Amino acid sequence: MRTLGLLITLLAATPQAATDQRIAVPDGAVISSAQVTGFDLDRLSPGLQQDIRNLAGTELKQERLDELAARIEEERPRYVAAVRTVMDPDGQVRVFFVVGRQGEPGHDENVNTRYVVEHADITGVPDAEMTQALRDDLQALVGKRLDSGDADRLQERLERDLPDYEVSRRIERGSEVGRIRLVFEARKKAPPNWLRFEPLRSNLLYHSDHGWGGFWDVNIGDRTIRFAPIFALDYSDDLVEEYSGYGLRFETRKLGTRRLGASFEWSWFDADWREASLSALALNPEIPAAYENRSTITPLLKFAFSPDLSITGGVSIAELDPLEPAADKRMANAVVGSIDYNRQSTQDSGGKHTVDASFGVRAGTRELESDLTYSRYLGEGWYRYDLGRHHVQASGMAGGITGHAPLFERFTLGDSATLVGWDKYDIAPVGGDRVVYSSIEYRYTGLALFLDVGSVWDANTERRVRVSAGFGFHAGPAYLVVGFPLNTDDLRAVFTMGVRLTPGLRW
Repeated sequence: MRTLGLLITLLAATPQAATDQRIAVPDGAVISSAQVTGFDLDRLSPGLQQDIRNLAGTELKQERLDELAARIEEERPRYVAAVRTVMDPDGQVRVFFVVGRQGEPGHDENVNTRYVVEHADITGVPDAEMTQALRDDLQALVGKRLDSGDADRLQERLERDLPDYEVSRRIERGSEVGRIRLVFEARKKAPPNWLRFEPLRSNLLYHSDHGWGGFWDVNIGDRTIRFAPIFALDYSDDLVEEYSGYGLRFETRKLGTRRLGASFEWSWFDADWREASLSALALNPEIPAAYENRSTITPLLKFAFSPDLSITGGVSIAELDPLEPAADKRMANAVVGSIDYNRQSTQDSGGKHTVDASFGVRAGTRELESDLTYSRYLGEGWYRYDLGRHHVQASGMAGGITGHAPLFERFTLGDSATLVGWDKYDIAPVGGDRVVYSSIEYRYTGLALFLDVGSVWDANTERRVRVSAGFGFHAGPAYLVVGFPLNTDDLRAVFTMGVRLTPGLRW
């Protein structure tokens, strides 16, 4: 857009069409003024500024003007300069040095259309991959004034005929004023990764029943390796406990091959418990006791069968410090495994389908010297359809636990993303060992309407299905959600707002 603004400036400054000096304005005409457009004159050297100002009152000499334009390009190599002259009715001439930035891919070329293409070339592609037809089209640009439409069409053809390359273009100065070099740059596309990084969960939220909390995992890395420092402060949106602490996760999506990856996570969290949870634990001695803090180490290996399907396996070593000073520490060490499926497809109409599904198992075992033995199963599915401003998504999960799982493994519903409108400490203050949940949502631009249905309970106890509905609004990462429990006599609104830096189950 810089060059477009430059052209507008020039046209606004001239009452009649600018005329090329060599064609219409003879040498010897008196110059009434000389100025630089599209560029701050103060960015040139004092000597060059003065030489341009000194043109006023002198006789026009084209050679002198070309020399000054060349000096502008020498001092500012990233810019090109052209001379334009306007003959006034009194016979005097106004001189304009039109300056435009060069060499930026995607840069507006309205000013550059005034230049003749001296040379056209493509770099980064072996000769064997270039057809004669492409070479002919490339050379057809040479010797003509730059036509942005022709250059765009050639770039589109290069991208179509060379699908393994990303193509951009830049403009360089030619061998003399008024001429340019057009260069198309092709870069080999990196093969797509088959494994995904662990989804980031960064979220700062306020829940009208649970208060403020935050969880941050910061991405530091590139396409194949990532470090993610972890910080939590009074966060209770995903577990029974409210926790604060820190950790670090390392991931690589390529261990020699894009089929193999690995991750390692360490974390330490201090747990805080609601009175409702402690009271429920006192009435359920079979549920493992609450802990003051927990530290966890989780190394995992990942293998991709295809870009859509992968498996993960490893262990989770968790140490739980008891609330009671006289009690012993407990270990909750588990074998971890999961299978994950993710696929995206786009219709000719522009609609986009996204399917994400997983099934995970965690098994605490004596073979890993775990004090708690249990098995935990959880299946999750998520589907989304996007078409323009319309978005529809459906999600669901079902899971179960056998044995004596620690509290951080137990299922909960009734937070900012599940059964919105219910309070999880009213539903199950220490979570449950069974869960079933589904949700459907329609969103138009920033406005969302949703319906949630779910149940969380313990085996051999009464199961109650709960329903909630509501609406939400979000702009970028910020969101506001209001949910209402439906099948209850206590009809009320639960309000949630915050900033979710990465998409979660609902957003």
